[in-house]
Amino acid sequence: MKAATPEPNNDIYAALDLGSNSFHLLFARCDGHRLIVIDRHKENVRLASGLRSDGTLSKAIITKALESLRRFAERLRSTPASHLRVVGTNTLRKASNADSFLQQAEDILGCPIDIISGIEEARLIYLGVANDLAPGPHPRLVVDIGGGSTELVIGNHIPTRLDSVYIGCVSHSARFFSDGLITPTAYHQAVIAARAEMQWASHDFSCGYWQEAVGSSGTIRAIEKSLHDMGLAPDHAITLQGIECLAGELASFSQCKDINLPGLNEDRRQVLPGGLAVLHAIFLELGITEMHVSQHAIREGIILELAGSLHNHDTRTETVQRLRRQYQVDGEQVRRVQQWGHFLMQQLQDDFGDDYAVATRLLNWAVSLHEIGLSIAHNGYHKHSAYLIQNSDMPGFSRQEQKQLSFLVLNHRRKLKPLPQTYGFDPDWRLVQVLRIAFLFNRHRDDYTPPADMKIRLRSNGMRLQLSREWLDAHPLTAEDLKAEQRLLKSLDLELVIERK
Repeated sequence: MKAATPEPNNDIYAALDLGSNSFHLLFARCDGHRLIVIDRHKENVRLASGLRSDGTLSKAIITKALESLRRFAERLRSTPASHLRVVGTNTLRKASNADSFLQQAEDILGCPIDIISGIEEARLIYLGVANDLAPGPHPRLVVDIGGGSTELVIGNHIPTRLDSVYIGCVSHSARFFSDGLITPTAYHQAVIAARAEMQWASHDFSCGYWQEAVGSSGTIRAIEKSLHDMGLAPDHAITLQGIECLAGELASFSQCKDINLPGLNEDRRQVLPGGLAVLHAIFLELGITEMHVSQHAIREGIILELAGSLHNHDTRTETVQRLRRQYQVDGEQVRRVQQWGHFLMQQLQDDFGDDYAVATRLLNWAVSLHEIGLSIAHNGYHKHSAYLIQNSDMPGFSRQEQKQLSFLVLNHRRKLKPLPQTYGFDPDWRLVQVLRIAFLFNRHRDDYTPPADMKIRLRSNGMRLQLSREWLDAHPLTAEDLKAEQRLLKSLDLELVIERK
């Protein structure tokens, strides 16, 4: 009898982190609130080392990164799309030619790549690290030194302060040890420069706000292992004295390639000087005397977040609600516009097809936030709203999702403003038209339900709206608004056909 083909394990999740130093893949499953690691895979790509002075990634580093992703893709073939998330961090946020690389990467992996902000990166790191540690009554500081940025978080059960600084082990090593030479002067300058970058954080993240410091990331783990093997890390903890001793040992080597410290892997040699200087600066600026090390980082946080969202816990919804409260949005107006949006989308479900669920969720978020700009000024408030959405720290959202929301809100009224297509952002004018119609029928903030005989359909170049003559005659201001809407849509060759029954 032929054996059945095994089904994919639907309890297993995968997270792929396209970091500035390394690409990391983690497979794990969740047992309650506990994470059980199934498999890990890591490749040192050093993406940040290929970031040139003009802001572009070099062809050589792009080729190396894509070759790495082809190997990852083989391991991901049996992972359902709903159980996988791929994120890009600092270097992919900065590179001006990242779109081309990201499209090639998506073609290889078969799934989109979310570019996340430094604050979102910090939040996911904290989520992963907190899962590795026993909960305690006191706040803790979490530090993660990546290849191109360093994340700082204070929290307990949840993060309460988050920030990201644009220094990391790869970028700092490239800046001060680019020729591969190690000198006491170069190391001293690297520490001073890192302290200057961290100085602004010395107040908000100083030792007065937390009672335990925890480090994550490969850089900090590598430093702790070397210190432990040298007998300088009591209880596996990093101390300022230990860092200073390690810096002294580092000075005994003239070149990075010759670094031969106990417990240090060969692939860490090139980036250790910059990473150690950053950690040294953090200890000095934040008043850290001792730091323990976590084995968890952003990958674990991604999987915990992914598993949570699949069980009806979505951080993005919480973020939208927080912004509504912060900017004191009129909840009744949101309810009115959402009611009309839901009514319209139900009629258009077949037109949106497989995009319906995602489109409906985006529409609801856009409606919730479309008036946050009123906190700045009424005139042009839609522009203020769009700017706030695009530039705010929005936990749970990728950069692409923030751009989609910003685009919808920017275009919910008045003249249409196209934005260029970029990776992960394809302007959806269908959804814009739905939002505009839902808003238009609620401009006057009247509390009435959609007419029972109102029909709407998408056309190849716009919409067809069917209303009774009696209803239009009874609402002359709305009828006039519809005529103005036809003229506005025409500027982008879009049509709004009004059929009077």
